[in-house]
Amino acid sequence: MPKTSMEILTTKMSDEMQREVLQVALLAVNMYTKDNDIATNIKKEFERKHGGTWHCIIGSSGYNVKLKCYINVSVGDKDILLFRTD
Repeated sequence: MPKTSMEILTTKMSDEMQREVLQVALLAVNMYTKDNDIATNIKKEFERKHGGTWHCIIGSSGYNVKLKCYINVSVGDKDILLFRTD
């Protein structure tokens, strides 16, 4: 099985949380085929572990994020944006 590439593109969160995002995202990408299922899994996992309201967007459409806590990562062929709004 080929190794899935992972890259942090932009971020504004702790190193520990960045590592957690990569782990959760890799698991979700390997568990699900539909982007909506991947995003839902990542969102729910972060809400469960960290509380608050999290949002996850899969895709490479344009966006402008000015938030206190966010990360944009590439996992395989998926661009993933995860951010907290509260």
